[in-house]
Amino acid sequence: ANGFAGARTDAIARRAHVNERMIFYCFESKEGLYRAVLKQKLAAKAAMIESTPDKDFTSSLITGFDECCDDADSLRMWQWEALDKTNRKLVAEEERRAVLQSEVARWRRAKASGILPADADEEMLLLVSCALRVFPLILPQVVSLVTGMDPLDPEFRGRWTACLEWIGQRLLVPAVKSGDEPDGKEKGPVKARKQSPPRTAAGGGRH
Repeated sequence: ANGFAGARTDAIARRAHVNERMIFYCFESKEGLYRAVLKQKLAAKAAMIESTPDKDFTSSLITGFDECCDDADSLRMWQWEALDKTNRKLVAEEERRAVLQSEVARWRRAKASGILPADADEEMLLLVSCALRVFPLILPQVVSLVTGMDPLDPEFRGRWTACLEWIGQRLLVPAVKSGDEPDGKEKGPVKARKQSPPRTAAGGGRH
């Protein structure tokens, strides 16, 4: 809720109904506790990436947005970290880099297999993907000003999911090789598949 700098172990202990000394016994320091939380989140993310090695870009956008909606606390941690101007070394920096690089490797393999265009920059592609997944949640006031809705509103989530699918289907259409002939099928707009009502994240009120 308050980021690493703003977190207080006495407040955490009260909320967890434990003696504050137990936090230091188990984790040694506030940073140790922070690292343990990140490690748990990173392990879940790494397992998801490993279990879906062939996930396409469009699906990764949609599921990534759903995951962010269901775990807004993690986004808040990253936002507090971005606002910290003390130049403190990132906690679990190498572990986080490894998870992100595994996503880059996924798009690199997709490019090598021809699923993605040969001129796609896999690192920039990951940044684009991250931006599309988190934007409504990190700037909810912009969503409200444009649509009049909260980003966790099921109606907005459905509309954003359809938009992500639309973007994904058009952003990375493999280039037609020289000499190839079109298949003759009509190339009209792709209709987004009907989405089931998204689950509203816990505490889904306006932030």
